[in-house]
Amino acid sequence: MPDSPRLLTVAEVLMITGYKSRTTLWRKVKAGEMPAPVTLSSHAVRWKSELVQAWMDALPAQDYGADTDGGQNGKAH
Repeated sequence: MPDSPRLLTVAEVLMITGYKSRTTLWRKVKAGEMPAPVTLSSHAVRWKSELVQAWMDALPAQDYGADTDGGQNGKAH
């Protein structure tokens, strides 16, 4: 099945997301800020790759703003 979804390990999700620790990953899952994994057994969980990708695609882009006032934010010197 070439089109079947891939299941990602914790290590793979950490690498893909850029999170540095498992604690951060689980904190995000618990807070509902990222997809929860599926349980394969009492010692194995995996994330559906398409859910992780969809979550990443939905993240807002960083807006550094168009600094048109030279950083003054409307304030005069």
